[in-house]
Amino acid sequence: MRILHLASWYPNRGHVQLGNFVQRHIESLSNGLESRVLHVWSGAKVPFGRAWTAGGAMAAVKDDVHIEYVLNLPPLRSRIERCYMRIYRQLKREGYRPDVIHLHNAAEAAKPACRMAQNWGVPLVVSENWTAYHGEHGRTFRRNEQRAVQMALEMASVHLPVSEHLGRAMARYAPDVRQVVVPNVVESVFCPPAESRGVGGAFRLLHVSSLIDDHKDITGMLYAMGSALRQGADVVLDCWGGAGSGGGEVSRYESMVTDLGLDGRVSFHGAASSEQVAEAMGKADAFVLFSRYENLPCVLLEAWMTGLPTLATDVGGVREHMGLNPKLGTLLQAGDRQGLAEAIVRAAKNKTEGNRPDSEAIHEYASARFTPKAVGLAFEEVYRSVLD
Repeated sequence: MRILHLASWYPNRGHVQLGNFVQRHIESLSNGLESRVLHVWSGAKVPFGRAWTAGGAMAAVKDDVHIEYVLNLPPLRSRIERCYMRIYRQLKREGYRPDVIHLHNAAEAAKPACRMAQNWGVPLVVSENWTAYHGEHGRTFRRNEQRAVQMALEMASVHLPVSEHLGRAMARYAPDVRQVVVPNVVESVFCPPAESRGVGGAFRLLHVSSLIDDHKDITGMLYAMGSALRQGADVVLDCWGGAGSGGGEVSRYESMVTDLGLDGRVSFHGAASSEQVAEAMGKADAFVLFSRYENLPCVLLEAWMTGLPTLATDVGGVREHMGLNPKLGTLLQAGDRQGLAEAIVRAAKNKTEGNRPDSEAIHEYASARFTPKAVGLAFEEVYRSVLD
C-alpha cells in the first residue's frame, strides 16, 4: 500500500522542531507500507547559504522525504501551493500513484492534497493538531485558510483528530464525515526511569513548554508555587523550554521568582532535547501544565509514558484521559491558581507519607495508546477501511 503524506508542518532546515509530531506519526507506520512525504516551506531570499534553482525553489530529498523551500514573499500561500503541484507533476511523470493521500494539518498543503486526490482518484484522509480550530482562544483561521480547511474536510473520507475535543471543532466544517481519534506518538526515549522515584527530598515539579504566558500561564503557575510554599509545602520547580518567542519572557519570569520569594525554588533551564526532557521526567515527582488552552499536548503523553503523574488544566482533550483515569493525576480548572496550589500541597504531603501514585499503572495506560506501534496500527486500520 502506497501512502502519500502532504505535511503542512514538518521539521525542516529553518524550523527543526516544526511539526515533529507529524514526523512521529508518519514514522509510526510499519515497513509494510510505502510512505512518501512532501513538505513545502518558505525560506529567506537565498536560504541557508545556497542558491535558488531555476524553478525558484530549493529541494532536499532523503529517505522518501521531499522538502522544498520557496521564496518568503507574497503571495506566499499561492507560491507554496504551486510548488506542491509541481512536485505532483514530477511524481506523475515518474509513474508514481498512491493508494491513499494523508494530509497532515489542513493548512498550506490542503488545496494541493485535494487536487492530487481528485486527479489520481484516491481517498483523502486528514489528521489535525491545529489550535486555530478553537477561535475562542484568539487565533482563528484567515479567510484563505478557512476555505482550504473547508475544502479538505469536506472531501476527506475520514478525519483523524488527536482528541475528541478537536474532532468536534472539525465537525463544524464537515459534520457528516467519519472521525477516528488517533493521538500523538511518544518517542521511545520516554520510558520509566531505571531507579524508582524515592520519597526523600523536596517534592520536585517539572514543566516543559514554549513558556508563552498567554498560552501556558507561567505567571499563574509561579503564583501557585508561592502559595504552596506559604502553606508549608517543600517543593521545587524545574522549567524547560522557551526556544521560540517564549524565551524572551524568561527574564520577566526570573524577576517574578525573586519578587515572590521563590529564589532557589524555581529554575529555568532553557531549551531541551527529548533526551534531556526524558531524564528530567525520570527525576521529577509530578509534571505540571497550567495551560489556558491545548489540543492534546504531547508533553503530557510523554510524562505518562515515564510513569509521571500530572497536574494539568481541563482544556482541549486532556479530560478525555485524566477525567476518566484519576490515576493519571489531578485535573484543574484553567486560571485556578489556588486550586493548583492546593494540588501541589496535597501531592507533596503524599510523597512525604510514602503515598505515591502508581507509576507502573500510569506507564501501562500510556504504552497501550501512545507508542509508535499502537498509533501506527490505528492509522493502518483507517487506510484499509477507506480502500474497502
